[in-house]
Amino acid sequence: MSSSQAGERHWLSWTRIKHYAQITLFLNILIGSSAMFYWWMTSETRPLFITSDLAVFWIAGGLASSGHGILAYDPEQIRKILELHAPLIQGRYGWFYPPTFLLIVVPMGYVSYGAAYLGFMVASVMGYWQIMKRLLPMRSALWCVAAFPGIWINLLTGQNGLLTGAIASAALFFLPKRQMLAGALIGLLAIKPHLAMLFPLALLAVGAWEALVVAAMTVGIFAMLSGMVLGFDTWSYWQHSLGLARAIMEGGGTAVMMPTAFSFLRMLHAPLAVAYAGQFLVAAGAAAAVWIVWRTKVVFPVKAAALMTASLLATPYLFEYDLAWLGPVLAWIAPVAYRNARYRYERELLLAAWWLPIATILIARMIHVQIGPWFLGALLWMIVRHAQEPETP
Repeated sequence: MSSSQAGERHWLSWTRIKHYAQITLFLNILIGSSAMFYWWMTSETRPLFITSDLAVFWIAGGLASSGHGILAYDPEQIRKILELHAPLIQGRYGWFYPPTFLLIVVPMGYVSYGAAYLGFMVASVMGYWQIMKRLLPMRSALWCVAAFPGIWINLLTGQNGLLTGAIASAALFFLPKRQMLAGALIGLLAIKPHLAMLFPLALLAVGAWEALVVAAMTVGIFAMLSGMVLGFDTWSYWQHSLGLARAIMEGGGTAVMMPTAFSFLRMLHAPLAVAYAGQFLVAAGAAAAVWIVWRTKVVFPVKAAALMTASLLATPYLFEYDLAWLGPVLAWIAPVAYRNARYRYERELLLAAWWLPIATILIARMIHVQIGPWFLGALLWMIVRHAQEPETP
């Protein structure tokens, strides 16, 4: 039986995928709108009815816009302001992003919370949607994008996974033909530098020197501009705040939301040294995979998918909303897997990766096991395997 015939007989046909996506989109809209309405009706103060995550962005932007950027890195200050608007919000919240991202949220300080939420999320969704339209081979596949849990997780939490995912995938989209633009976009990932650790390695592997230089220059200009606007002392305050972020991560309080090898081991009560060692080994493996794939002559979508997947595996500080990066990954690797159809269960793995942004939290809460790194590792292994096989561009 040929691979094409096997693909036609597979239970996960394209027709079924499209119908499943349409049903999921309907459920997302129904559940999401119901949750928002419930939060709004039961909240004490309705300006903060959607999410506490974006509320931190709004508060940090307000402090920075009033000339008190360093106060954004004081968790007690964030907590006090948050309690003024939403006394019932529980948990430990702080601003742990570098001044480069603080510069981005400064405009939020001049508008209401609702306007800040709508402006930030609409811009993020539009950017993400536009790059996904460029990546997808079929317009009908946009049903899968619209229903993708990674988008809805970000909408409900008011987070930045769509923004960083759009920047990273746009950088890789332009890299083959417009290195300067790609380098500038990679430099913009300085808003969350831990997600961009492997990008220089990939550029070195293919000798993309122009992109590498422009990326470094963009980071330098971005950092200098944020220091000039917010004060250069914000950089030292940011570095100090990382201690609290690390303590929260090490304490395991956010492990159910962090699909990393570190959190997997901590949820099994492994000592810190063992958890860090495990994360280091996974990061080293991810880096090796990027180097191997980017040194091959495989089609570029496979290289791009490998880099973005490996980037998610490499960092110990990753949340479920960052898995919005899997959208572009699936757009790149799914057509390759469908064309080649050499291995069993790849479509099932792609489906699992599509569900991972929500599945990783639900399963971690139900059975106290973090499945995220295992599925990300399996996906990366699948991508590396395809990179070693002949592929028709």
